[in-house]
Amino acid sequence: MSFRERIFRLLDRGHYDVDPEEYVDFAVVHVGVGPMLVARLQEAGVEAIGEDTFNPGTQVLSDYRVMVRRRDLETATTVWSQS
Repeated sequence: MSFRERIFRLLDRGHYDVDPEEYVDFAVVHVGVGPMLVARLQEAGVEAIGEDTFNPGTQVLSDYRVMVRRRDLETATTVWSQS
């Protein structure tokens, strides 16, 4: 077994559980669009939350971070692509 194979085997150990109820980042959009995106996702039955996000480039609160539950990620992507 080569050194590389031993490293890959070491990195592959363990068990990774994915929690479907965990909130994951879905999108970072402009602050004017964010609340409307959250409302549209909630109308489609997706549990979505949002919060203002500081943009380090402009140094203002100009972005909005939208998060959805992991189980709703595919549905949220479909809803967002239809808008």
